[in-house]
Amino acid sequence: MLLKNRILILTSILFLLGNPFFIFGEGLQNVPSARIPLDESKRLDPGELAEKKEGLYVTALPLFSSDPVRGQGGGIRASFFFNGKKDDPYFEYEPYRSKLTVQLFQTNQGVKNHFIQFDSPYIFNTAFRWKSSLGLDYNPNSQYFGIGESSLHSLSYRLRNQPGASLVNNANFDDYEASQSFIRPARAGSEITPTVSDQGYNQYLFNSTTLFNGIDFTFWKAFKWVVANEISKNIIGHSDGKWNPSKDPILAGSIWETSVPNGESKLTEDYHAGKIKGYNGGEIIYMRAGIAYDTRDFEPDPDRGVLIEFNVANVSKRTGSDFNYNKLFFQTKFFYKLFPSVFEELVFATRGALGYTSSGAPFSEIRYMWSLDGPMTGIGGLQTMRGYRQDRFVAPMVGFGSAELRWRFVTFRIGEQLFTMSLVPFVDIGRVWNSEKHLNLVGYKHSYGSGLRIIWNQATVILLDFAKSKEDTQMFLDFSHAF
Repeated sequence: MLLKNRILILTSILFLLGNPFFIFGEGLQNVPSARIPLDESKRLDPGELAEKKEGLYVTALPLFSSDPVRGQGGGIRASFFFNGKKDDPYFEYEPYRSKLTVQLFQTNQGVKNHFIQFDSPYIFNTAFRWKSSLGLDYNPNSQYFGIGESSLHSLSYRLRNQPGASLVNNANFDDYEASQSFIRPARAGSEITPTVSDQGYNQYLFNSTTLFNGIDFTFWKAFKWVVANEISKNIIGHSDGKWNPSKDPILAGSIWETSVPNGESKLTEDYHAGKIKGYNGGEIIYMRAGIAYDTRDFEPDPDRGVLIEFNVANVSKRTGSDFNYNKLFFQTKFFYKLFPSVFEELVFATRGALGYTSSGAPFSEIRYMWSLDGPMTGIGGLQTMRGYRQDRFVAPMVGFGSAELRWRFVTFRIGEQLFTMSLVPFVDIGRVWNSEKHLNLVGYKHSYGSGLRIIWNQATVILLDFAKSKEDTQMFLDFSHAF
């Protein structure tokens, strides 16, 4: 009941702040006009400033997304931007005066991702920034490969999934998944039907409703402190026993003969072995605090600047959670224009991050990292290491990094809409450790690839990436830069 009351109260606040008449009303302009001192590197380039729209505009477009885990999906995302006027005190320094975004999205794999988000830098012309969001994340194909350095082991499988058959090591993901679809004899005691398959071995259902509210405050021109609260209700479903069409190993897998249930999943194995908490989910309430140094000139698509951030989070039963644990996260991002006299629009972008989760956390939260720019999960996938499956590597201690070259090679208009095309070759690295005592500079996984960005009216970035690793080749179609 306590959690429901908090969600009701905070949802009401979110609605008021998300009401376009409240956000975009003329009253927002009748507030203090004196600007706080800001680092001059945050000022937009003259050319970009000249193209920045005034007033209210909308970017609404159908969503088409492709992801190796989530599948192919569609939906709609609408963002309402309010940029104010050119003579507003922060017009030259902020990506927008305020933004309200609404998304409805679903894939052919049953994934649902619906949310409403509000963001206002320098709200009411003050040093404060307010962010709020309310969202549903439903993924029946969430990935689980274990917790700890053991998840770094290469993929392996037995031929046609048969006990005693030859073991194939250093496998790619397609062959690994194909082997899991073969029928095998059930293991006594843990599987109740005579035959099973392992198509759900690395899968589980993650169903989360999350409410977030955060405030940051700018001081000393480029420093920020941030406080945030996040409330989520997580429900975990298990793939054990789910029926799937399966291949007969005797017939060389050429015929889909019958349906059999999934055998015991990796998640269930680790739960029975006492390796994980949160097998069925639970209620989580995060209390966050952090500090950052941010000189980026334009957050959605920076030309220059640096972000250095450190935040801590506490989850406690005393505040209504079902668990007790702490999290730490440190990250740097760096953006720099290379050879500006030759390539006016060539930007080198890089980032590095470390995350730590104390004991007591549910398995689904060990993978979770929170940044000033938004949340991330696990090592692998679009946000951390493209080319590896989402959440491929998870442990109490994680480290990852990326480097990109972003070349904006053409800018054009269609009516009143401004578009910029950008080519982006990239490389990602990362690994995990059982604890901070095991930190080292060896054993990192890596991936590489190239992508295309379509930047719409400066603040909306459409991403298309192709990535490759030792295990997989992936394509991503999504929104915003990977970092």
